[in-house]
Amino acid sequence: MLPSQKSILKQLTPALLVATLATTSVSQSSNNGGQVALASTTQGLPENVAYPKSTAIAQSRFSDIGGNWSQSCITQLASQGIISGYPDGTFRPNASVTRAEFAAIINKAFPNAQKTRNAIAFKDIPKNYWAYTAIATASRTKFLSGYPGQVFNPRQNIPRAQVLVALASGLNYSPTQSATTILNSNFTDASSIPAYAQSGIAAATEKRLVVDYPDVKYLKPNQLASRADVSAFLCQALAASGQTSSVPQQYIAGGTSSSTPLSPPSGTSTENIVFPKSAGVIDVTAPEYGAKPNDGKDDTQAIQKALNRYPSGGRIIYLPNGVYNISDSLHWPPGNVSASDYKRTILQGQSENGVIIQLKNSSAKFQNPDKPRPVISTGFNPDLDPNSNEFKASLKAQRFGNSVRNLTINTGKNNPGAEGLNFVASNYGATRSVKIISGDGKGTTGLALTHGEVGPMLINNVEVVGFDYGVRTNSTVNSITMENITVRQQNKVGILNRGQVINLNNFSSVNSVPAIINGNTCQGIDVGSTLTLLNAKLSGSGNAKNVSAISSCGFIYARNVSATGYKNVLTSNARGAVNTLSGNNIIEYSSHRTISEFPSPSESLQLPIKQFPQVAWDDPKTWVSVEQFGAKPNDNKDDTAAFQAAIDSGATTVVVPRNGDYTINGSLRIRGKVRRFIGTQGWINGTGEIVADNGSQPTLIIQDFFIRYPKSNLKWRSITNRTVVFRDIEHLNLESSGTGNLFIDDAVMAGVKFINPKQNIWARQIDPENPSITGIVNQGAKLWILGLKTEDASTKIETSNGGFTELLGGQIYANGVAKQNPVFRIINASASFAGVAEVNFAGRGFQTWVEETRGNQTKELKRANVPNRVSANGRVLVLYAGYK
Repeated sequence: MLPSQKSILKQLTPALLVATLATTSVSQSSNNGGQVALASTTQGLPENVAYPKSTAIAQSRFSDIGGNWSQSCITQLASQGIISGYPDGTFRPNASVTRAEFAAIINKAFPNAQKTRNAIAFKDIPKNYWAYTAIATASRTKFLSGYPGQVFNPRQNIPRAQVLVALASGLNYSPTQSATTILNSNFTDASSIPAYAQSGIAAATEKRLVVDYPDVKYLKPNQLASRADVSAFLCQALAASGQTSSVPQQYIAGGTSSSTPLSPPSGTSTENIVFPKSAGVIDVTAPEYGAKPNDGKDDTQAIQKALNRYPSGGRIIYLPNGVYNISDSLHWPPGNVSASDYKRTILQGQSENGVIIQLKNSSAKFQNPDKPRPVISTGFNPDLDPNSNEFKASLKAQRFGNSVRNLTINTGKNNPGAEGLNFVASNYGATRSVKIISGDGKGTTGLALTHGEVGPMLINNVEVVGFDYGVRTNSTVNSITMENITVRQQNKVGILNRGQVINLNNFSSVNSVPAIINGNTCQGIDVGSTLTLLNAKLSGSGNAKNVSAISSCGFIYARNVSATGYKNVLTSNARGAVNTLSGNNIIEYSSHRTISEFPSPSESLQLPIKQFPQVAWDDPKTWVSVEQFGAKPNDNKDDTAAFQAAIDSGATTVVVPRNGDYTINGSLRIRGKVRRFIGTQGWINGTGEIVADNGSQPTLIIQDFFIRYPKSNLKWRSITNRTVVFRDIEHLNLESSGTGNLFIDDAVMAGVKFINPKQNIWARQIDPENPSITGIVNQGAKLWILGLKTEDASTKIETSNGGFTELLGGQIYANGVAKQNPVFRIINASASFAGVAEVNFAGRGFQTWVEETRGNQTKELKRANVPNRVSANGRVLVLYAGYK
């Protein structure tokens, strides 16, 4: 071997490239019928070299994928050893992939694929070629074939069409209807799909394998597949067996459309959320409830019986895959006392595409659009007594922990008065991984967030198809955080915001009507509607050419927004002055001037954005319950030792059942093989601590816990170098000194402190509530927040020691005593705050909004210099920049 070749191999071994990613390509149509051929090769390596075997180190933290549309998939595949990166710590998501590389990686992704034929003896693949075995295996499993003349072309970079055909072939996918119909209804460039690829791509589209960024309507079949493309395609294919989680909804082609009738799902769905009996969830198909999916009979009473069993009881009501036919609304039951009504109930499906709640066509109670009726309602309006229809203050803002997850709602046909989901939650609670579909496009609203005192809440990975309004709000408080939202085929508007504070990232709209209206009327003054919008793609058609994609009469901060097919991207009427943005793109826009106390850039910090890492849902047979190791609820005895024994048992998922209150008075370490510590709304008391410690799994998810604060003084700590996710937790009292990435998703917090300058934190929908201490203390870390709600008189965020804090959207509820502390404090650090709105009904608002110190000099942004929010007697900080 030549010295130069040895040098190359030291830098970039074939195994590292193979584990990193591969490419595929398909033959052109030929005289023998256009046989499809898929090949692979290693980029940058010399030919005719017998490459040595090498073990690639799977990398899940790459330096160049932050904010990439396929980031979550890349991370998931890397964590499973299917792909890895280059020696310099990069992944190079935009690089192409060869057919030899693709052969190697497809075998890693599907190691148990059935060998259904003899391997093809390719003339251009000698036995000493580094990918010889990989290509032979991929040939035997039908993932890859060759070009005419038994040629494989291993060094050829693979186009997107060939990757999809390979997956469809190896996974034995076939379209269920005309390939032409599927392709023409999903892709603008369907005519460019080669003849050999049409059936395979149509099948892949039906199976939701086809993903693209930024526009899924353009397949680009002949474009070379990038490493990000291949990662995403594989991620979608593996999601069917629960090995990965799907990419964000807006990047997936071939989702259910209003023109395609829903039927019972076949095969395995994208998710597979299944619990063991020990978890204590309520299965609606259990004999005592009697729901029977897929039998065509009415399941309304059976599901409602399960919902009624534990009113406001912190229970998960679970629906296995299948179609559930209903003829009336499903609703949360009231609690035992008024302040406990309609809260802490979770409706959980096995999978978004596998669970379908189907409203009967022409249902009598869903005929009046003037009196909308929801298919699912999480409770009556908190402003109203359901009996007298009069104001009842004790019910306001008390809908803690309500959630709807992983299911599809279909309102059927001829139900013009139907709402898909009328959702209300307070402090924390989420609608997550949900589709809401009108069977004929009719209906008032897909997702109605219209009750008084809605939020704070999280709406994540939601798609709405049809209806007059995709999403609609109708209240001034308490903020709604949204991410990965798709609306399409609405009759009036995609999102109508009437007064709320909306914090929205990753938004897609496909419509002939406005994508967003922020504020219902424009009367020459600022109205309360406040919108923070990031990373939006707004596609218009038909009458869209006559209207703005976004119309705003309130406060708006927007960044990275593109619009096509509309008259213009934005018309803003803030302060009575019309500001029309011509063209199709917004790089960054604020309806009001940027405020700074010291010389600063006029833009937000724009810290990198990362989606939450996903961990495969383990087979419930492998879970262990803390009760198996001696934990006993409700006996007021310390359960620390039992919890620790469960964690140290070697299981990867440890569950705390919803059977009562458990006590932790010692130091509990989540370590070893545990990657999911799940509470199923398990309740914990005690004076001890729960520590996210180092372990063999790269990511640890802690989810679905209720801490009885202030009765409990339990503390959480993170000291690990691995990635940690806190999700759906009430009263998170956290101190993090670890170096690993940290994610917080939908949590009420009793106080949070980040003290390691090397740590990166991403938080969505957080609610720090502690009147006696600063809500969030950032001492040197990088902190990105989408959606903050808080109340009481304490400072909300303090950033110091060179730290970085970017807040995108939030609400400050100025209740209680007069506010002497600043809302935000910056001490020799960097911060920006956008779209932060105050509610000040009591007239006790914050007098100082920002206190910023640089060196020895301190300045204050006073209330009088913050734009006025007339409708809420408050203020709105549309954009503050406090950094050099």
